[in-house]
Amino acid sequence: MKRVFIISLYVWIPFLSYAQNDSTEDLEAYFSAMIVSDFDSSIHWYSKTLGFEVVSRVESVERGFKQSNLKRGDVLIELIQLDKALNLEDIVPNYNNKMRLIGFFKLGFLVKDFDKWIDHFTNEKVDFYGGIVTDDITGKRMVIITDPDGNRIQIFEK
Repeated sequence: MKRVFIISLYVWIPFLSYAQNDSTEDLEAYFSAMIVSDFDSSIHWYSKTLGFEVVSRVESVERGFKQSNLKRGDVLIELIQLDKALNLEDIVPNYNNKMRLIGFFKLGFLVKDFDKWIDHFTNEKVDFYGGIVTDDITGKRMVIITDPDGNRIQIFEK
């Protein structure tokens, strides 16, 4: 009986350990997309405030959309304006910026020179959502800014 148990361990252990291994490749961030209310204003804001450059731009009056891809380093952002997009203030009674919706909450970026970025945001009159916070565990600082549509962008000290 002992021999049967040992043999069964040799047979089943490889299958059990295989199930625990992740056979997928590393996941690499590629792009983020967001629907905006004012296409040109958003392109200007992401270019001037965060240093993105327009890679492509498409507008279709017949289909009711405008779309632009912006890039900075390896980060891609797609901005989309849709004629039929809904604004939460128009459809949710008593909507305010303290309400949370299910779905994406914010974008996050790591920066090497946190103070330089804060100065840049201040000079550009960027809206801050709260103040600078220091993480108790890492000692690193972070802050949240908002784009023209109120989307939150969190900046982390590297």
